[in-house]
Amino acid sequence: MTTETNTPESTNPLRPGIPASSRISNGTIINIVLFIGLIILYVINFMPSKRGDMVDGTEIEQEMDEITTRLEEGTLNIAFVNSDTLMAHYKLATTLREEFEQEQSRLENDLQRRQRSFQSEVETFQRQIQAGSISMDNAQLKEQELMQMQQELMQLNDTYSSRLMTKELEMNIELYEKITDLLTRFNKEMGYDYILGFTPGGGILYAREKHDITQKVLEKLNEEYDTQ
Repeated sequence: MTTETNTPESTNPLRPGIPASSRISNGTIINIVLFIGLIILYVINFMPSKRGDMVDGTEIEQEMDEITTRLEEGTLNIAFVNSDTLMAHYKLATTLREEFEQEQSRLENDLQRRQRSFQSEVETFQRQIQAGSISMDNAQLKEQELMQMQQELMQLNDTYSSRLMTKELEMNIELYEKITDLLTRFNKEMGYDYILGFTPGGGILYAREKHDITQKVLEKLNEEYDTQ
């Protein structure tokens, strides 16, 4: 009689890829979710239909022609925010990241503890088989019990991974809403046509420093965070 006793990797208990992405080091994942919406937000704000309807292809072409003309004339007012700097120094992002990492560590430790307990049960069972100190009927029952325990561990692994992904998504949404809300209010004073998200290795390969409004945005975000 044989029994499957392999366990998930104890050194990395959650599903491969989940912890690595969920650690959000350097704000990478937040940046992806956060700044994808910034251009969309301002395109919506600055490309409305006169009738209040959806923007059609002709209106988009006209708007793009206007943007091209204004770029040539140098009258298009564009600023950018360094997303890495924002995520590194925005107090809310720091707080949420710490809370997330604490939850991740708690779940990983719990899963590792359960895996060690399961492995101990497996080793005890193997010793009993080798010593002949367990009957055939009891061995079959124990084998079924171990298989059930292994299945429950796999399900718990999926549950914890899903919980972390949900928490991460909720965190990203909260940050996105906070920053876009501030940018909308901030831009009423500044009057930029577009505020872009800049990060090394991203879609914007070069940006003049004079267009960088990161510190202004960061100061306002942290001021509002401190007054909450």
